[in-house]
Amino acid sequence: MPFQPNRLVLESGHRLIVDCFSQIPGTRLALRPARKRLFTNDPEIPTLAVELNKPAFAALVREDDDEATPILIFETDPISAGIRDLYRRAELPFVEADQAGGRGVLRFEKPGFSAKMTFDDRGAETAVDSIFKWLNGHDPAERGPLVKSPVELTVSKAFSSFAGDLGLAIHHQMPFGYVAGYRPDLPRATARHTIEVSLGLSPQADPEAPVILPIRIELEPDENREPAHVERDLQVAEFVCNVGMPMAAIQPADGDKYRITYSLDGIEDVEIELQEEDRWKEILHSIARNALQATGRA
Repeated sequence: MPFQPNRLVLESGHRLIVDCFSQIPGTRLALRPARKRLFTNDPEIPTLAVELNKPAFAALVREDDDEATPILIFETDPISAGIRDLYRRAELPFVEADQAGGRGVLRFEKPGFSAKMTFDDRGAETAVDSIFKWLNGHDPAERGPLVKSPVELTVSKAFSSFAGDLGLAIHHQMPFGYVAGYRPDLPRATARHTIEVSLGLSPQADPEAPVILPIRIELEPDENREPAHVERDLQVAEFVCNVGMPMAAIQPADGDKYRITYSLDGIEDVEIELQEEDRWKEILHSIARNALQATGRA
């Protein structure tokens, strides 16, 4: 039986956001980014650590923005006053979404302004248009790019070249617990670890948007890293292999090269330089196709 990937769109609030915002020209939805990665620097607030390690439902980014800087954040779970205050102080516009009585509910907030809208199917387009009008001209200084390194940028660009053809969507900075889904044998510290890039089926290809392929990206060789971080990555790799999960890892190799490894049989390790864009596309395309087959989605 193939590995069963985690589904990201399950509840009515999730579907409301996807239905309203997933096909706006010039933008895309990155699902489940860790909240701490939405800021210029990861906030270090012990009382909010649990919530910051958990993800928002989605971030809306512009398709032509290589760094995938959020222009709007979506929350579908209740957020604390502390998280709300962090968004406000960073001037990050956000939407809280839900459905009640068969009607959509969107509460929008940006600095100095908030509004709550309730609507049925006939009013969804007006609600979305209103939010974009309110967003116009707002450019928060403290929003952090979701693509945080040249390697992540190379990987994201490679995937962008073929993701649409395979019905895939690109996500960023997703906690591993949402990549893999809830599993009783998944240690909490491992579940909180963010995975730099993940591929999922787009909501248009599969309404539940399952995660197909996470890609862990490391910028430093193991000998230069904290032993605890190396051990954590080993735990992730062990878990992935035990459950038969498709996953790729990218790590520094000799010279200016990076080594790409894949968790399942059939694709050998390869070393590649960052500027070899066509090879990145070729290799990652093969891995993505294998992951689709391994999860029964090909």
